[in-house]
Amino acid sequence: MPQDAPSSPRSPLVRGLLLSLATLLVLLVAFETVPRFVAIDKLKPEELDPLAAAFKDSRIQPHPYLAYANRPGFQKPATAKDPVEVAHNSLGFNSAEVTWNKPQGTFRIVCLGGSSTYGIGPSSTWTNWPVKLGEELGARSARSIEVVNLGCQGYSTFESQINLALRGVDLEPDLVVVYHTINDLRCALYPGVARDNTHWRAVWPVDRELPLESALERSITYKAWRRYMTSWWEERQNLGSYVIVDFGKYAPDDYAQPSDPDLGFDAYRRNLVNIVALARAHGAEVLLVTEACRMGDLDRFGSAALQRAGYERMTQLIKDVAQERGVPLCDARAVLESTADAQRAESGTDRIFVRPDKKNGEVHMTNEGCLLLAQTLAKRIAELGLVK
Repeated sequence: MPQDAPSSPRSPLVRGLLLSLATLLVLLVAFETVPRFVAIDKLKPEELDPLAAAFKDSRIQPHPYLAYANRPGFQKPATAKDPVEVAHNSLGFNSAEVTWNKPQGTFRIVCLGGSSTYGIGPSSTWTNWPVKLGEELGARSARSIEVVNLGCQGYSTFESQINLALRGVDLEPDLVVVYHTINDLRCALYPGVARDNTHWRAVWPVDRELPLESALERSITYKAWRRYMTSWWEERQNLGSYVIVDFGKYAPDDYAQPSDPDLGFDAYRRNLVNIVALARAHGAEVLLVTEACRMGDLDRFGSAALQRAGYERMTQLIKDVAQERGVPLCDARAVLESTADAQRAESGTDRIFVRPDKKNGEVHMTNEGCLLLAQTLAKRIAELGLVK
């Protein structure tokens, strides 16, 4: 009976392929596993997906009607590297904890503005000017006074009127303090001016991931390929591209080629009128405030002359709206700028605004500047008898 022929050995090519596949599989498993337990440069989660890390730790988040808003409960403790302390309350305001319903017997003030109101510049939440205003007024009045900071970095009167309509009036304010100029100026001088500010404010993009993409997001191999071998990060690395149209396109001077600034100035007036009408419709008085600026900081722009002239024009618009609508006015700009001028004349620098070498430092105030603004406002509020 014939015997079975012996099995023929695998060819060297097949053995080589199998060995290569096994090696690749082991390397892939190691690449996927080891970085999850051992910190490896270039493969840390915050390096593979810096965008997710930035949004996780960012003080703002997307909002369907405001483009973005302060993140509720955001906390940033002071560190040796960055000594600024930030503490948003549970509603997302950069001030003390409050409830939507105003406590009985309390006089409540809400403050509208951009970053100089929010508190970019002072050393902590507790030294921004709305918080200090509450302290100054509390020391002057027997009434219980709450000041709620509705400011948010980058906001202009476009966002603030919506913020007041959707959230501010629900706080039942007795007084609305409006501190806006520079962000509206930049909107007016940005190319392609539109009545609704869509030439400036971008829609926050929302990625709708497919199931396969969600699965790939769990893979270190995929995220390493995306991070280091594609243009994914270059296209997303600055939050400005999420909130400003054509971010970076006109650098280094976004305001050197305005298309229709008159339309932007008219929109600013309209927005101020809308804020006044809305606040009064809900039983609140309004205090319009001129925004202070270290004007010399604008000289770093080629468009400095345009910005200086525009700033003066917008300051006058605030005064015009106040007079036309019978709205109380506080010319805080004159007080802060004259104080800063006097300090610079005496020592070569001022203590009202942040260091001039800081980017976008023009209107951002130090602790001393915030306190001076709070004292100026408290004095004016007392003179006008607005706390009743």
